[in-house]
Amino acid sequence: MTLFKVNGLIIRAGEGITNPIGQSSARWQVLGRVYEPTTVAKIARDIGHARQSVQRIADILAVEGLVSYEDNPTDRRARLLELTADGAEVLTEIYERQVEWSLNIMEELSSTKLVQIANNLDDIARVLESSIDASDQRD
Repeated sequence: MTLFKVNGLIIRAGEGITNPIGQSSARWQVLGRVYEPTTVAKIARDIGHARQSVQRIADILAVEGLVSYEDNPTDRRARLLELTADGAEVLTEIYERQVEWSLNIMEELSSTKLVQIANNLDDIARVLESSIDASDQRD
């Protein structure tokens, strides 16, 4: 239950960071993964979301001119999503706001404690991924 609560709080904090500049936490997750050209499917895998939901967000970002679809030299069916100059500006503004937020958080938690928390979350993620992978192989 604590993980659900923390997840919800992180999403709320992300909305507080992104909403004032006309974005959302979900859009930030996609924009943040397009710092180098990648496919929608890879973004979805990396952030643990359904490909369809990432596709919907990517399409909106493309209409708004923040990302563009480019041909993928290694797979003609899976186009690459790339950050545009406007997208880079928005992402920079989000990151500047996020750094300010992070500095405030670090006043409450030491950097040592944050590293421990991050390591523990990495451990949980590894266990969950291997459990899901094992379950998928049985199906």
